[in-house]
Amino acid sequence: MKGIIFDLKRFAVHDGGGLRSTLFLKGCPLHCPWCQNPEGMDSHPALWYSPNDCLSCGTCVAACPGQALTLKERIHVEHGKCTLCGTCEDVCPGSALQRMGAEVTAREAAEMLLRDSVFFGEDGGVTLSGGEVLMQWEFAAEILRLCREQGADTAIETCLLAPKAAIQAMLPVTNQFLIDIKYLDPALHREILGADNRRILENYEFLVDQGAKVLVRTPLIPGYTATEENIRSIARYIKSIDEKGKYELLNFNPLCRSKYAAMEKKYPVEGKAFSEEEMERFYGILKEEGILYIIKE
Repeated sequence: MKGIIFDLKRFAVHDGGGLRSTLFLKGCPLHCPWCQNPEGMDSHPALWYSPNDCLSCGTCVAACPGQALTLKERIHVEHGKCTLCGTCEDVCPGSALQRMGAEVTAREAAEMLLRDSVFFGEDGGVTLSGGEVLMQWEFAAEILRLCREQGADTAIETCLLAPKAAIQAMLPVTNQFLIDIKYLDPALHREILGADNRRILENYEFLVDQGAKVLVRTPLIPGYTATEENIRSIARYIKSIDEKGKYELLNFNPLCRSKYAAMEKKYPVEGKAFSEEEMERFYGILKEEGILYIIKE
């Protein structure tokens, strides 16, 4: 079985318990304006350009057989013309151009993840992220099955927008579900993220009912999710579904802005990471709503 991946992070410490290797799968059904990994949103491989590595020499423009590249103040990529032949990657002296997305087998993916298994210890393991893992759920389930066979702890980071069959397939091979609930209000969810959240909530409730190990997370995005009303409503919902539910608030990380610049897109989020004092105010909301297990970064 094959799937498309776009990154591998080793020695990760925020993607589940302990020290982990995290593999990123391509494709996502949501369109979060603040996405930290915009290169993973599309399901297909694409050419990625890094302006900071570019020497502006024009070698790639001259070499491209499809005339998909032009050089003005920077390289511009016409993705409709690009065939991903790899010629520009081969000739670029600064390694500023690369194919984002590679097709691998589930066994190859598992081998990549397990390469550092000696460092996992008792608490670490492997994590699948994205994009959205459940866009390729059969591929993901096979990767985790192979990792579990080697004794590795397994986790997925997911928005849970997937058919129930995907959730059922992941249950036997996943030790930890790290799930995002970004908005509880369905109208806001549709308007801002591009999809209804009914299936997300149904899948969350199903996981809790099945006794799965679940951590709910909400990214605190200035101008979007980081409002008292939103966080309070999510906390209240979690408490109603799982009396001992774990909840983590993820502080805003503005470092992805450079990725949007590389894509010639404006990053829509203004502001910076929240201060310790501001985070404590958000944690106070969770306490007021009776959340017993507040996970802090």
